[in-house]
Amino acid sequence: MVPHFIFGTATLGMDQTQFQNAESVTALLKTLEKLDIYRLDTGARYPPLNPGRSEQLIGEVPKELGSKFTVDTKIYTNTKTDGSGDLSSEAIEKSVNASLQRLQRVEGVNVLYVHRPDPATPLEEQIEEFNRQISQGRCKAWGISNMQPETLQAVLDLCENRGWQKPICYQGNYNLITRGMETRLLPILRARGISYNAFQPLAAGFLTGKLVNNQHAGSRFGDENPLGKSAQKLFGAAELLDAMNAFDTRVKACGLSSLEVAIRWIAHHSALSNEDGIILGASKTPQISETVELVRKGPLPAKVLDLTEELWDAVKEIRGQII
Repeated sequence: MVPHFIFGTATLGMDQTQFQNAESVTALLKTLEKLDIYRLDTGARYPPLNPGRSEQLIGEVPKELGSKFTVDTKIYTNTKTDGSGDLSSEAIEKSVNASLQRLQRVEGVNVLYVHRPDPATPLEEQIEEFNRQISQGRCKAWGISNMQPETLQAVLDLCENRGWQKPICYQGNYNLITRGMETRLLPILRARGISYNAFQPLAAGFLTGKLVNNQHAGSRFGDENPLGKSAQKLFGAAELLDAMNAFDTRVKACGLSSLEVAIRWIAHHSALSNEDGIILGASKTPQISETVELVRKGPLPAKVLDLTEELWDAVKEIRGQII
């Protein structure tokens, strides 16, 4: 069995996407229902340039449809700061109140995530507040995202020593060119029975090959996209571009696309198990159906798997610390 799918809603309300109103999001959820995807991942700061709009659009979907989906969300974080104070008791309470109001979910959410670490607030205060949110029925469980292994280990030790409910899942960056979690993070999670939900399985679109083929106009890497320049910079290392260009060329010679290889790899060949999740994103509804269809094609040929390992070998020196 492959990991289960989660739909990532960071694009809801984002410029240059299809999802600008309740009607378009309703159509999206109907498609997800047909694909048997019933878990949504959102956050108080989504989309990045219009925080809260993603949650609001989910809340505006007709109740009969929306109630079929479980929703995970994240505590608000201001990326202009280092995260200090984001996870104080007061900040968590404020963020949850606002999220539940936008989502129109009096029953609470499924998983409430740390979006990123708070270096100033004591870990004890953070953990106690997440446990309080659970006890008050605001969420069923809590999770962690973007946290270094050392800090995660400290959180888990505190939970064990104090009898607090530990996080049930970790959300992190995982794809063909971002595999540091396999050695730095996953062993900790497996030892504690914590699942892993992988975001950016296509490396924010880089693994489609559009950037290295100069076909990125209109994509997330396009100059006209609000985040295009930063995306180009993030994946602009010469070694990475060279490795991706070679990989894309060789994959095409096998009759496949880089996009297909990337999504089939993470579903069928990665370190993920069927207890883990893959967070799929889209800017248009048909994209999610196309992605699921690719996964259903099954495992990759052995010669293509060799190419995926060669790609990682070429970039792990510069990307091995990313989790």
